[in-house]
Amino acid sequence: MNKIYLSALALLASAAISAQISNPSFENWTAGEPDSWVTNQAFSSNGDVTDGSMTVEPSTEMTSGSTNGSSHIKLTSFNMANTTDATNFPNGDYGAYAIQTVATSDKFVDFTFDVMYDVAMNDTAIILVQAYNANGSLIGQGFETFAGIQANFATSTVTMQYLAGAVAEYDIFIASSEGEIFTTVNSTLTPGSVLEVDNITTGAVIPDAPNVTNVAANDVSDNGNGSDLEVSFDTPDETNVASYYVLAMESSVTPNMLNSPLGFLQGSGVQIATTGASQTYNFTAGGVYFRLNAAGTAVESAPIEENVEMIVYVLVEGATGYSSVFGESNPIILTSPVSVTDQYKEISIYPNPANNFVNFKIDGLENGTVIINSVTGQQVVNTTIANGMKKVDVSHLNNGVYIYTVRNQNNEVVKTNKLVVRK
Repeated sequence: MNKIYLSALALLASAAISAQISNPSFENWTAGEPDSWVTNQAFSSNGDVTDGSMTVEPSTEMTSGSTNGSSHIKLTSFNMANTTDATNFPNGDYGAYAIQTVATSDKFVDFTFDVMYDVAMNDTAIILVQAYNANGSLIGQGFETFAGIQANFATSTVTMQYLAGAVAEYDIFIASSEGEIFTTVNSTLTPGSVLEVDNITTGAVIPDAPNVTNVAANDVSDNGNGSDLEVSFDTPDETNVASYYVLAMESSVTPNMLNSPLGFLQGSGVQIATTGASQTYNFTAGGVYFRLNAAGTAVESAPIEENVEMIVYVLVEGATGYSSVFGESNPIILTSPVSVTDQYKEISIYPNPANNFVNFKIDGLENGTVIINSVTGQQVVNTTIANGMKKVDVSHLNNGVYIYTVRNQNNEVVKTNKLVVRK
């Protein structure tokens, strides 16, 4: 059996589904395992399982002292020796775990667990809840860790933090040693660590704030700094919106790689007040974007620069009782006016807004390409340009904001900006 490896760095319209946690108080057991939960209890029948000295069970039904009903679960970290199946149950130290997937579209404020524990020195037990969208992407999580001794049951609350998007399911992880869940931890997995859990409940359901649309990043000038970068977006009904925050990130960095995505966007972004109308924000000359550091272990800020692909995120801060969400722009690369753009005497794109056709006129460009993408990154036009002139048919495009990019025969960006289609 393999360990459950999750990235420490991630600590990152259908019919509604409403489901409850199955067997939340561990009342129902079959053949020594709690119904509806996945455990690693099978180790105990394939070798010698001990806490370092005495035989133990990874998961045990406890029938006294429960806070809800007549039983609860006890998880004990263990050492596996003398295995009879080295492929599936190799010798070594393990944390005991119980895992359940819960299918629901409800976005819960928190989860509560009654816990009691006796965790070995330098080890840490953990309860982790992760939320996923319908595509299986992580969009929310919360966790609590436990060290030392809690001799009586106490209620622990796991508060959730979410990215934008609808929840499709949750995974609940309970482990007597966090090293069984994460590959990189600051604790040492130690046989004998114990975590007992009972009475799991879900908190209140919170709605998302309405999100922004048509988020478009543009290269609007040739100053060689942050003032070249502009973002525009259409605002929703702002009744349940407190404010907005904008932040640029290198495209290889995404919010779900961060421990607290919404907190980071709000804490590091530029705040913009609600106005009741569509918004445009021009970054300042000293504006920064965020990228991975050289070691790839943390996010750092750097002055906005040319020739780096960035995405601008717009956080919608929800009013009281509403979850914050965010939208993202098209990828944008600020280009060098000296190396490329200044080679061309005149660059004209008209009319803009366009109806059925848009003309691209770039004096001095013999051969190149014109690509038009939606603000979500979908390519809708890909055509060639010759002798500095191209009339492009956009009659098939819906009204909205698009991003055009003109490249020369060397695939260098000559011009990229916003195109509005309005019929």
